[in-house]
Amino acid sequence: MVPVAHASDGGGSIRIPAAACGLFGLKPSRGRVSPAPRPTTLSGLVSAHHALTTTVRDSALLLDVVAGPLPGDAFAAPDPGAPFAELARRDPGRLRIGLLTTVPDGPEVHPDCARAARSAAELCARLGHEVVETTARYRPADVAVTSAMLMGAHVVAQIDARLEQLGRPLADDDIEPFTRVLYESYRARPAADVSRALRRVQEIGWAVGAAFDEVDLLLSPTLAQPTPPLGTLDTADPASVYRHASVYSAFTSFCNLTGMPAMSVPFFGPDREGLPLGVQFAGPLGGEDTLLALAAQLERAAA
Repeated sequence: MVPVAHASDGGGSIRIPAAACGLFGLKPSRGRVSPAPRPTTLSGLVSAHHALTTTVRDSALLLDVVAGPLPGDAFAAPDPGAPFAELARRDPGRLRIGLLTTVPDGPEVHPDCARAARSAAELCARLGHEVVETTARYRPADVAVTSAMLMGAHVVAQIDARLEQLGRPLADDDIEPFTRVLYESYRARPAADVSRALRRVQEIGWAVGAAFDEVDLLLSPTLAQPTPPLGTLDTADPASVYRHASVYSAFTSFCNLTGMPAMSVPFFGPDREGLPLGVQFAGPLGGEDTLLALAAQLERAAA
């Protein structure tokens, strides 16, 4: 409907709908876009703001508008050295790309989703890049538990702050059932659990970051399974969210926990039902320049 639409991404919520809708979706590096004016240090470790766009160019142009820290921000991404719109027009050079089609102890990957990633790998090879098979250095369940602790702590703080403004307790119909489950689960957790989660964030970041000593980017399906029917993820039915959400974030949420930038590109579908498919490229912290340059190259090649 529009060329650019704002989105935020705490586990894949830019890249997952981009894959499902045939759009380009870039999750920037941690600290690339300031969280101001709302202080969200805990959830800000895993959540990032940007947009879904119809072209790579528009994503880069918008990032030039919104990127950059404010004085006093808790963290900031490295300076790219040039406007992102300019970086997106540059030749990415010859990249070494690691291909992932499974994750340890992760969900079954649908053949159509794996095929899309392999098609992207073949195009990258034709464009002169080196593609090598690699293995994931994280487990989705570990990432999910750690992310949930940080996001859950923020949900509790945010709801409590609003109730303090209103001067009343939480009413039954104030929040969705799934949000209520999160609130009740995490409001009773001790502060030490948050500290342990923050330590685990760093451990997972070091483990995943070591992959970029060997490759420039990681390539995978964006989704492990094709786009689900409407209602599969239903916040009025918390059990359905717990049952299905991890399947659709198995390849995406590690980038949130590590702060690394990642993008879903739409050039390798459709699936057997005629629906779009996306593939994800992830890079090291501050690597949006390489991601955007590659995305523009793929966009031209797929045109």
